[in-house]
Amino acid sequence: MAGVEAGKELKWMRSLLGEFGYTFDTASTLCIDSMSAINVSKNPEHHGRMKHLDLKFHWLRENVEAGIIKPKHVGTNDMIADCLTKPLIRLKHDKCRIGLGLVD
Repeated sequence: MAGVEAGKELKWMRSLLGEFGYTFDTASTLCIDSMSAINVSKNPEHHGRMKHLDLKFHWLRENVEAGIIKPKHVGTNDMIADCLTKPLIRLKHDKCRIGLGLVD
């Protein structure tokens, strides 16, 4: 579900930048730490076996197939957005903060 919401934001940002005159020759990378979510987004045969997924979650797969979004696996230890979504130990929080460019 988080991948779909992040993908919507990514597509909106592409649209906004397009209004400013930027063009995109390649798909935009969406970092996801769930291999299951990446597999569902890339493999259209998966969706038949994933009946518990709401239809809106197929939106991500359609945008991957259209070449707008390219999912990329990023391990949990390297996911810098974690500091925005969950409590972390100080060392991990500092790593995320630096990765986001929020340096003192």
